[in-house]
Amino acid sequence: MVSGVAAGRVRARRHLPYERSVLANGLRVVTQPMPTTRSVAVGLFVGVGSRREDQAHAGLSHLLEHLVFKGTRRYPEPGGLSEAVEGCGGSVNAATDRELTIYSARVPAEASSRAMEVVADLVLSPLLRKRDLVSEKPVIVDEIRMYVDSPGDHVFSIFDELLFGAHPLGREIAGSPRSVRRARHDVVVEHWERWYRPSNLVLGVAGRIRHDDVLKAAGRWFEADGPGPAPTHLPPALEAPTPAPAGSIRVAFRRLSQGNLCIGMPGVARDHADRWALDLLGAVLGDGMSSRLFVELRERRSLSYDVSTFGATYADCGTFGVHAGFDPEQAPALISAILEQLERVVQEPVSAAELERARAYTRGRLELRMEETGAVASWLGTGESLLPRILTVDEVIERLEAVTVDDLLRVARRYIRPDLARLAVLGPFRSRLRFERMLQA
Repeated sequence: MVSGVAAGRVRARRHLPYERSVLANGLRVVTQPMPTTRSVAVGLFVGVGSRREDQAHAGLSHLLEHLVFKGTRRYPEPGGLSEAVEGCGGSVNAATDRELTIYSARVPAEASSRAMEVVADLVLSPLLRKRDLVSEKPVIVDEIRMYVDSPGDHVFSIFDELLFGAHPLGREIAGSPRSVRRARHDVVVEHWERWYRPSNLVLGVAGRIRHDDVLKAAGRWFEADGPGPAPTHLPPALEAPTPAPAGSIRVAFRRLSQGNLCIGMPGVARDHADRWALDLLGAVLGDGMSSRLFVELRERRSLSYDVSTFGATYADCGTFGVHAGFDPEQAPALISAILEQLERVVQEPVSAAELERARAYTRGRLELRMEETGAVASWLGTGESLLPRILTVDEVIERLEAVTVDDLLRVARRYIRPDLARLAVLGPFRSRLRFERMLQA
């Protein structure tokens, strides 16, 4: 038995494509062998993101994600860790989201031990030096400015702020330039000590690997490294947001030749039963070149080059909406056309043929994506971290197959009626009055 591994291996069903074990210290290890691949993807998923931050410490999780790359116990100099992975033909990266921070590497199969060592070193043994914090702050401020300067990205932040207000879900994941500049070293270290604990981590690995080999590697890491056993106290419960009232509008003026908008509304939590019908409604309306919005707004009426649906799911809530970039002169026609398509899906049942096309499209994207080791490792780690249990691809397909035309109509009427819409606009617009009239028309 691997030292540090709890007795017994957890395997809920014989047909599951993955294996799951839990170390004695609480670390969850989930692997999926993909023997025909030539790569291995490794991810360490930390159960904390920007949603756990208050206003004074906005961006703390993202800042820490940056700081660990400045030096670790095995790779104390900036660039050394990346060089170790890139030198064997792989890549290493990290990302901060609302409810997770993810450290990942993808390498040729023969370098799998290197990938696991590097990812573990990032999470368990960062140096977190004061001088590195000082030097990294301007870099993060530049990153924030980069996203603000990208209208197609920034409009989503404006929409989140409109919908969720002062709640953490309404703030930029990276925080603000002010909150980043004011971040204190002791607070960053405390954040790492509190959240980067074995019981708050999930290791997901996919590719040409064996589960027992991954367990042995994980056992060695936590014998030698890491912040020690998890604290006995539980983290505070997540605070549910109160969405802004239907009809709320936010207009951000920017001297641009193009406008960007999000028309959206609250969606559902990630484990809500209506999630699958809402996903398929998104495909019907605006996912792909054969979707209603793309055909109507771009191909037939030339109102937008870029139009699509979007959505997000969290522990207790979600979002659903439509994004479009457009000629500012075409704003009335564009908004009217989007609302018409929302009203249509609320009033008229989607045809059986259109539902089948949306179902095939959604299923196909999922199946094609899951041929890649990085996507599989992400699926395992995210599912173990955020869901009651990991769903298999077949289980997701079963849920999609179970959605009926009546389900689509019921869900559309409950969640995406035009009278539930909120509107965020970014572009050369100085007044919100014209948009109030458009939304109420």
